[in-house]
Amino acid sequence: MYLLKFATSISYRIYRIIAVRKRESKRATLYLNKLLAQFDGSLQPATYKKIITSYSIYIPMICDVFASLRGKKTSDAEKERFILYFICSSLFDDFCDQKQLTHEQLYQISFASDKYAAKNVEEKLFLHAHLALAHIVRDTSYYSEVTDKLFRSQVDSDQQFDPSISNEELKRITQEKGGYAVLLCHFYMEDDISETEKNCWFLIGGIIQLTNDLFDIYKDLQEHSQTLPNRMSDAHSFQQYFSQQVASLEKEISQLPFSRERKLDFLIGMMAICSFGNMALHQLKKLQHENGLFPDLNSLPRKSLIIDMEKPGNIFYCFRYTYQQTLQWWEKSRGI
Repeated sequence: MYLLKFATSISYRIYRIIAVRKRESKRATLYLNKLLAQFDGSLQPATYKKIITSYSIYIPMICDVFASLRGKKTSDAEKERFILYFICSSLFDDFCDQKQLTHEQLYQISFASDKYAAKNVEEKLFLHAHLALAHIVRDTSYYSEVTDKLFRSQVDSDQQFDPSISNEELKRITQEKGGYAVLLCHFYMEDDISETEKNCWFLIGGIIQLTNDLFDIYKDLQEHSQTLPNRMSDAHSFQQYFSQQVASLEKEISQLPFSRERKLDFLIGMMAICSFGNMALHQLKKLQHENGLFPDLNSLPRKSLIIDMEKPGNIFYCFRYTYQQTLQWWEKSRGI
């Protein structure tokens, strides 16, 4: 009976996420503190917390899920690389968001790292992590291609402060910024992977970015940042767009060269992530239903746009969505 299979899998997954997050938070804290002592400095509290929080949730929800396709868990060596990755990504976000570096300086610290003269602990730490990761990569040519595309998408995201940016350009930036950021992570895993698996990394990255934008509607409106969600005019149409992204991911998962059971376990992990975005859209559809038409998002109070992930109803919605999506795939995959 699929319900029992799903309940067992999701219960074990929740237990592991809680346990692993706690353990990996300690690992990241010790590692980061050691590096900061080495460079005789400190980070902004928000950046320090972001590195540890992002890493500790990424290991059980992304890395372990991909590793499970091969019946493995993320190794200690891989975990060290992911701490370095989140040091890089968090500091690069600060360099961009806080305008700490110009576009030219961003390019130099990213692609002429051995010649870049670091001015502070943030830049020293970024260079250390960036060069350490580049040193362990096996496919250096493809790594350079992906890092370049990620850099371009992050620089292009400045266009999101231009009200005249087109929806098509927003779609491209959203998919590429999220997609390449997550695709980059596969280089830090120990196994070589197929093109289909690379597509899964890329697609879930785009879905994560779109989900983040759905959760950040209020913040982005206050900052006058253009995103696909805060330009929404119909929640039902946007739901169709979101579902198309999820369907593309499901199609790639079906083509992975692994057993049906392992693909199902992987799918449960991926659909759990997708459930957050779908739940945010469910809340927006309720707002549209209550108003008759989709409301002007700028006119809504913060409480109408903030999503409380601790509400029992929202938690149940995510479980139900994940169950329905995976049950549908499980039944369709009988002949695969």
